[in-house]
Amino acid sequence: MDNSYFVYTSAGENITIERFHVCTWEFSNNSTLVEFGCEITSESLVNKNSIDIELFIPWLSKTATINDFYLKLREPSNSRFIFNDSISNVASLDGGENQNGVIHKFSGKDKLCILPVTFIKDFVNHKVTVNLKLNIYNQFNHSPDEPRPNVYFRFCLNPNRSQISTIKKGITKSTILYDIKLNQRRNIPDYLLNEILQKQLCSVKTCFCFNIIPNTHDLVFFDNSTLKNVRTLEYESFKKYLGEDLLREEDLIVVFNKKSDLDSYSFFSIYTKEHIGIDQLAVALLINLIAGILLFIASLDSSLTQNNQQLSVHDFPLSFWLVIILFIAMLFYFIKKRWNS
Repeated sequence: MDNSYFVYTSAGENITIERFHVCTWEFSNNSTLVEFGCEITSESLVNKNSIDIELFIPWLSKTATINDFYLKLREPSNSRFIFNDSISNVASLDGGENQNGVIHKFSGKDKLCILPVTFIKDFVNHKVTVNLKLNIYNQFNHSPDEPRPNVYFRFCLNPNRSQISTIKKGITKSTILYDIKLNQRRNIPDYLLNEILQKQLCSVKTCFCFNIIPNTHDLVFFDNSTLKNVRTLEYESFKKYLGEDLLREEDLIVVFNKKSDLDSYSFFSIYTKEHIGIDQLAVALLINLIAGILLFIASLDSSLTQNNQQLSVHDFPLSFWLVIILFIAMLFYFIKKRWNS
């Protein structure tokens, strides 16, 4: 599965992204979600009333749904988990209604302004343009003794399709492979090349990649230099964040990777799940059927040879043909399963 993402703006905008978040969710019921978060430096927003951030998402199609997560992140209980820090104060940009923006004051980090966004969707070219209005941010009475806070937005994509990762299903185990890339120029699609050359890839200081998968899978390959931690997902807290319709009760693990100060970013990891189920039982049965058929034919042929008789289809009993039918059915099952995968 192609997961080469590009984030860019109009030429001359000079947008610097302090932190870029990619968070993938793999659920045991084969549904998926992807979150994108973007923290823009306050220096990039000087003298701007609005900005457009364009994001190329290779697997984006008209079946996908896009939701702004501002209403979730304005809540301190949600933001403290997303940003891994407690919040000591929340300032409203619109007099307490909190519909147009809030500023979270973290205990161990700088202040951060969370703003809502609107989207322009271009499913044909697999792009989303995020429009960020800055009027209310600029008009807010910021403290003259402190720098203006960076601005953050976050949205979620539901592909409404199969997994966005590469999944390989085997007889004894299944494998999930992630190869997530950001702003790698060599992976720019041909039809997008001229557009990006005329515009400008955003400078990303730090890229965070989170893979959230069922804990039935083991992490078998990862970049040790970028892996920060592996932990169990706090179910109750994230149920409130995602909503009960999206996050059902199941054990999930969070694999967190981070890279900084690069022109482009890449995160590669492999997860496997050992399993014994109907496929393994079917293989065992199929092998036993083949062995039984061969032994029966050999035994019957030997018996007929001793009596100076030749083997013919009329010599096979009804039970033999029932076994042959079962063998064909099992073979058809595997062919169909392989075709569907």
